[in-house]
Amino acid sequence: MTKGIIISVIVGILSGYLWVPDWFIAKTGDLLVVGLCILLFFIGIDLGKEGTVISNIKKVGIRLIVFPVAIIIGTFAGSLVASIFLPINWLDSLMVGSGFGWYTLAPVILSQYSNEVAAISFMHNVFRELFGIILIPIVAKKIGYVECISLPGAAAMDVCLPVVEAATKGDIVVYSFVSGVVLSLLVPVLVPLFMNLAI
Repeated sequence: MTKGIIISVIVGILSGYLWVPDWFIAKTGDLLVVGLCILLFFIGIDLGKEGTVISNIKKVGIRLIVFPVAIIIGTFAGSLVASIFLPINWLDSLMVGSGFGWYTLAPVILSQYSNEVAAISFMHNVFRELFGIILIPIVAKKIGYVECISLPGAAAMDVCLPVVEAATKGDIVVYSFVSGVVLSLLVPVLVPLFMNLAI
């Protein structure tokens, strides 16, 4: 599956660069939403057929929140380390990290603060999602199922959910979805919070 994903991304990049017409590129956003909805629909069918979603949530309970909290702590720790090597201060680095992979929202918010930080945020979030797609099957196989849901951040609830479902067992999808939802809800809170602290 990882090979298929990598090949698809490379073919997409080359197609966009070499020959895909502008009118088609203008429609890709709509096509992406349709394709994503279809994927999530089939994942829902799989979860429904297993009939374990509610029982898993009841069994795990409040501990479901532990996973996104651990992801947040890890992301912020990585952001602070990255600030040592990047031409931005630690607070700017936390702003970038608090995008949690949501590349369509965080950079827009940060553009009100700094175009440079917004550009870094965009690249960080795009690469977080991209590397999540590529590495989820590898991490799931070599390290563990729960660990792989931390890679894409907020995208664990949508774009990367089919990859998680294919690379793990069914009940991990619940953790992935909840983690993605929590992180997504925190992006419009934490990014402006750090931005206001820096102003």
